[in-house]
Amino acid sequence: MLNFDENAAMRYSSLRLAGVCFAGVTLWLFLLYFVSEFLRWPVWLSYGVCAFAGAALLYYILHRHLHALQYQRLFNKHPIPMWIYQCGSLRFLAVNDAAIEKYGYTRREFLNMTIKDIRDPLEVDRLIENIRKRCTGANYRGIWKHRKKNGIDFYTELYAHDGTYMGFKTRIIMAVDVDEQVRESHEARELGIRYDLLAKATKDAIYDWDIVNDTVTWNHGLYTLFGHQPNDATNMRDWWERRLHPEDKAHMLSRLQQQLNSGAMHYEERYRLLCANGRYKNVLCRGYMVHVNNSAIRMIGLIQDIDHIMEKQQIIQQLQDQHKGLREIAWINSHEIRKPVVSILGITRLFDRSNENRSLNNQLIEWLYTSTSELDEIIHKLEEKVREIENGNHN
Repeated sequence: MLNFDENAAMRYSSLRLAGVCFAGVTLWLFLLYFVSEFLRWPVWLSYGVCAFAGAALLYYILHRHLHALQYQRLFNKHPIPMWIYQCGSLRFLAVNDAAIEKYGYTRREFLNMTIKDIRDPLEVDRLIENIRKRCTGANYRGIWKHRKKNGIDFYTELYAHDGTYMGFKTRIIMAVDVDEQVRESHEARELGIRYDLLAKATKDAIYDWDIVNDTVTWNHGLYTLFGHQPNDATNMRDWWERRLHPEDKAHMLSRLQQQLNSGAMHYEERYRLLCANGRYKNVLCRGYMVHVNNSAIRMIGLIQDIDHIMEKQQIIQQLQDQHKGLREIAWINSHEIRKPVVSILGITRLFDRSNENRSLNNQLIEWLYTSTSELDEIIHKLEEKVREIENGNHN
């Protein structure tokens, strides 16, 4: 089993350089011997040609080695995690500094591991199947879940292609951290699912208004509550303005404009909206506004049918008015009626039944008339209160 330490690549490069130099020296000596013995060139010419050939060969070898070191440095210092693994054994042959920092392993630990060791164990089978299909010279790009040394999982986007390293067939990998984007995407998808479920579950008309382009998306509530087809209400402002009650239109247009200009996030208004059948309904409109650079660009909310609530409120108000009228009647019975009744009873006791004192009786009759008139007025007042309660017009 192969076991590469952190200096393996450097040792391999040095050994390769030494081997090439040895071969170059051998070739130079053979060339020197050849031109001296067989071509019979002068000594100075033989040495000159051989020296030039040797210098050119040495320059070529050193130049290649320098380029190899530059590429090695470029690989190690690249800010994005990179590694090279051997096809077949799947062992890491090289990792750069960014990968060491990202995953938490040392270079020595990495070079004693396989690429399976940085995966969720539940994904290893899928990894093997993917390698079987992809390790055929094809470039690859895909998102995978990786695991750090501390056990934390994160999402990374891998870019891979085939290569040869230290004499082995390999795959070269660049791993871009996309954990935040993937999780945001998952959250957005979950929010989208929740929105769809909410839009289907609620009876309210839910809208998503693109204020900049004045386009809107509705759920089924626009039709089930008000009879309007969602496709007929794509231009929000114009559609809404034409269906406002004439008595509400000026006020509502002014309030909406104030809301758009104020920078406020929450919107709530009550008004009357025209239904498809020509009848107006009382509605409650709520919305949440999204602002960019102090300009409203989007509004998401709902419109509720509150006709039944308004009817209940009217009934409650009528009952409260009736209760108030009954209390007034009770007060009249206990206070205002009592005064003339007591007066009448007192006057009847003072009558001179023998009619000897006619002057007293005449005075008592006048008082009796006054008290009776007061009682009659109170009775009329009670009758009027009763009629107000019956007609529901009590003020």
